[in-house]
Amino acid sequence: MTLAKGLAAMAMLACALLAGPAGAAGGINPATIEALWQSCRAVEKDPAASVKACGQFLDLPESTIGQFRTYAFSNRGNALVALRRYDEALADLAEALRLNPANEGAYIGRGNIHSVRGENDLALKDFDQAIKINPRDANPYHDRGNVFFNRGQSEEAIKSYSEAIRLDPKFFNAYSGRANVYTELKQYDRAVTDLSSAIRLNPNYVNAYINRGNVYTLQNRLDEAIADYDRAVSLKPDAMLALSGRGGAYGTKKDFARAVADFTKALALDPSYLNARYGRGQAYKELGKLDLAAADFRNVLAQKSDFLDTRDLLEQVEKNGAAAAPVQTITAIHSAGALAAIKAQRRVALVIGNGAYPQAPLTNPHNDAADVSARLQQLGFEVVTGYDLTLAGFSDTVDRFVAKAQGADVAVFYYSGHAMQVEGENWLLPVDTRVRSLFDVQQFNVSLQRLLNTVDSQAKTTLVFLDGCRNNPFADALKAQLKAQNRAYADTRGLARIKVDSPDTLVVFATQPNDVAADGSGRNSPFTRAFLDNVGTPGVEVETLMKRVTADVKTATADKQRPERLSGLTTEFYFVPPN
Repeated sequence: MTLAKGLAAMAMLACALLAGPAGAAGGINPATIEALWQSCRAVEKDPAASVKACGQFLDLPESTIGQFRTYAFSNRGNALVALRRYDEALADLAEALRLNPANEGAYIGRGNIHSVRGENDLALKDFDQAIKINPRDANPYHDRGNVFFNRGQSEEAIKSYSEAIRLDPKFFNAYSGRANVYTELKQYDRAVTDLSSAIRLNPNYVNAYINRGNVYTLQNRLDEAIADYDRAVSLKPDAMLALSGRGGAYGTKKDFARAVADFTKALALDPSYLNARYGRGQAYKELGKLDLAAADFRNVLAQKSDFLDTRDLLEQVEKNGAAAAPVQTITAIHSAGALAAIKAQRRVALVIGNGAYPQAPLTNPHNDAADVSARLQQLGFEVVTGYDLTLAGFSDTVDRFVAKAQGADVAVFYYSGHAMQVEGENWLLPVDTRVRSLFDVQQFNVSLQRLLNTVDSQAKTTLVFLDGCRNNPFADALKAQLKAQNRAYADTRGLARIKVDSPDTLVVFATQPNDVAADGSGRNSPFTRAFLDNVGTPGVEVETLMKRVTADVKTATADKQRPERLSGLTTEFYFVPPN
């Protein structure tokens, strides 16, 4: 994603502010205004700082900044795009366009949001408008090329990237984009040429080294591929795709020990990355470590049941002596009518288990997510599963789910892991969470309400199960930090009660608001265990089912934990319809 750069009027702002009488209005120091503006403009360098500075700039008297308000809104909108805060970005970009319908940067920013959300027609419309406003700016051509590439329109993508390069021969991102198209077309020599041009223009371009390494691997030029991956890792040690790619190259060279080492490093950065998990499983298989291979293959299938030939590979290693998977039991679906009713519905689910927190690890979320995912697949759900997700991984996993979920009859969201409330708002914590300040909470965690809004908008019926109220040190750390700053902080635990306004939505918390849930001493948490024990029972409507889950949890925890459900359901739903 490329942010707009070509707003010529911005370059004149400092002079205009310093020269005009408004610069001294209300005793405002012109140097202060200029400093704010320069930080506001630094969208690509530091998006978070840009958002803050643009906000402060917009708080100045309108008479002071006048015509430049549109560019401040546009800058902040594009910075919010970079931070993936798309709803806020759309509001800012709309205001920028209201103030100035010829604001090219606002059209580019809004087009990028549409592109991320898969709204390709709207994205193209915005990029075309940006081109109409400024046909000599390479950026919208590049971004339009991305949309065409995502739509599989190779010829149109190449034309757009080529026009971006013609307008700006140093536009290394455009070379990289065109190389991606050539790679898809299996025109590998052209792809290598373009990626080499991108690297020549920007020798520190990590993604270009990774992509050229991928092409070299496809050409079986493995030593050259490994050299590119090495360079990418030297520039960015946490370049997960480089580590995974190098692991694949080592695997092709039959250096399976090195392959396992690289795949393991990649999975430490993103445990949900299927290519690395699949590759490591293959390497373990070749090394004769069949139990480890089977564990990786089962993990892959739990996330995506039809991923490449994983099912065949799992059958091979089990046949050759790998330990069998834990037996999953489920009440049989006896009635042909019940089975037909399940098949008649389009059922989708998003299941996330986060436990690998460096400072506060949890034992059971991985098991919880794997078992719930497997059970829901047995009940006819297409399941997207994520394990130990970083903030970026969270976003990618939700995007994968949204792509599946649009227009479904029922959507389930099941979360197991750490969560917390701050000032009445609930947050789900990725494994790379930061909560050292209120700003950290908002920037480095996942808003439960926004996530629910996203899930709820996809399907006719939405069921949400939150086993995320574990007692954790994050809230205590934030409280201590705020206390040291003499700032108020409500001493609450667990999650806050939310309001369910949407019809045909059920939200179930593992325990009551402002309380914590147990992680459990067995394979699963008490709530997940009760859910698994009851969800396959034929003929039990979901609200009655949750009453049974509540009773089981209370019994298992000696009445210390009481799940709470919030319902807007207007129709009945059965995981297994009546016989």
